[in-house]
Amino acid sequence: MKRVRKTPFFPLFFLFFLILLNGIGTTLPIPNLAQLADQYDFPLLGLVEALFVVILTCFIFFWGYLVDKFDRKHLLWAANVIWILPAIMVFFIPNSLQIYILGRLGMAVGLSAFSPLAYSILADFAKYEDRGLIASGLNIAWVGSNAAGILIGGFFSSNWNFSFGVVALFGVLVLSWQLFIQIPKRAEQEPSFSSLEEYEYRWRIDLKQIPEALKSRTIIWLLIQGIFALIPGSIYTMWLISFLSSSEGLGITTIGNASVIIVIIASGRALGYPFFGKMGDFYAKKRESSQIRAKIATIFMAGQAFFFFFAFMIVSSDSLLFLMFSILFWIGSFIGSASGPNRTSLLFDVSLPEHRGTLGALFSITDQLGIIIGIVLSTFSINLIGFRMTFSLCLGFYFIAAFVWALSISSINTEKKEIHNLLTLRAKEVSKAG
Repeated sequence: MKRVRKTPFFPLFFLFFLILLNGIGTTLPIPNLAQLADQYDFPLLGLVEALFVVILTCFIFFWGYLVDKFDRKHLLWAANVIWILPAIMVFFIPNSLQIYILGRLGMAVGLSAFSPLAYSILADFAKYEDRGLIASGLNIAWVGSNAAGILIGGFFSSNWNFSFGVVALFGVLVLSWQLFIQIPKRAEQEPSFSSLEEYEYRWRIDLKQIPEALKSRTIIWLLIQGIFALIPGSIYTMWLISFLSSSEGLGITTIGNASVIIVIIASGRALGYPFFGKMGDFYAKKRESSQIRAKIATIFMAGQAFFFFFAFMIVSSDSLLFLMFSILFWIGSFIGSASGPNRTSLLFDVSLPEHRGTLGALFSITDQLGIIIGIVLSTFSINLIGFRMTFSLCLGFYFIAAFVWALSISSINTEKKEIHNLLTLRAKEVSKAG
């Protein structure tokens, strides 16, 4: 009899919490950068955060390869210890610039493991027909983590090092929680392996297989798409608080108030991820085609740019215009979320289980590349043309991302069928060997 496998929500929540910690650790210092620069008498402190992103990006691929090669639970232990210790160090020694720099870079090394681990493990947690919905939880955690990091950092602005202590405490709780979590087998939710009660998925990646994993046209287009989509996203994350606090925006006097407003108007992402993830699941099953996921993402990736554009054109301290700005921005955030869960679902559909950590790492690397480009471009353009014009012009990258999404459509079903056929052969081989 075919075994029915249910998605284990408690372990899934643990997995999402890892991603939450990743994002919190990344955005935690943002509200206090100016204060830290004054405290350390180091006006170029922003370069430390840029270096944090660079180190994070470099180590993501390293961890991704390890995830596809070795036991994932052991790697979880190692990664958590690596980032928690530097966070504790910064908490207890906040007056040393050298300790701050070493602490931030050490945190980057450990936190970089969570993205490839999440991509690899999530596919084995999520029921095949619910991949979009379950993947939306990953995206909600990403968005929530950025907001949580900003809010926690802003809340402890008077004693900024306490924010590092709080995050380190979260990390210790995760280490304890990990004792009770069962990591699933690789390929456990793949239809080809669903009838096997006990098996050992012995296939593992090696270095020579990486070019083979990148032969997928769908994967290549989705990697490129991530770069262009994250450029405007990083600009908004980095500068919206400063914009709303400036005379060009709303003239809000406190960072805390501006942070709360940003979280509220960007909350459309949190609702949109499960909505569009479920939409992708529904139509992919109904039409027996995963191409619909890319079509949904293409349409709404471009659509969000229009709402953001009009939002920035009318933003003002006038109550009615501020309300219209908030509504337009919220709608843009909502429909722009269509890309996230469907992109993750397609990664699972057109890749082998032993490649998902590495490919997930590459997804994160291209996303980080988009973030770096966005930060660099906006740093110069805001000084030259101001916030409003920078925010409006960067929307063009969403149209480019939508075009790249469209290019992926033609190859999806063919590559999905190839992966399914190969896994079916492997399942038969495992069954005969057993």
